[in-house]
Amino acid sequence: MKEKYGVMAIDSWYKDKNLGKLRKKAEGIDEIISKKCSYLENKKNKYIFSCTLTITKQGETIIPLSKHIKRKVYVVFIKENGNTYTSKVYNSKYKKTPWLYDKYLDY
Repeated sequence: MKEKYGVMAIDSWYKDKNLGKLRKKAEGIDEIISKKCSYLENKKNKYIFSCTLTITKQGETIIPLSKHIKRKVYVVFIKENGNTYTSKVYNSKYKKTPWLYDKYLDY
């Protein structure tokens, strides 16, 4: 599975018209500078990616010396029928394999 699908899922998660801004605020993210994903595993139509986001945190001033922060997230990319898909993004600071604990994902 290509890593671009993990990046696509992150884009749709944080750029969603209704929820994207709320998700970024809840996670303290001001801006996502870069995204890099690597494929971990899959089960049927569910593909798991480990991704590293380079971000700026909310409330930081923009000065040339400020450091960007790297944050690890996990992405589940769910291929549906045809060319449609859904996805979920999990913050990695709570659990090492969060998709295994999501009872709604049925993984």
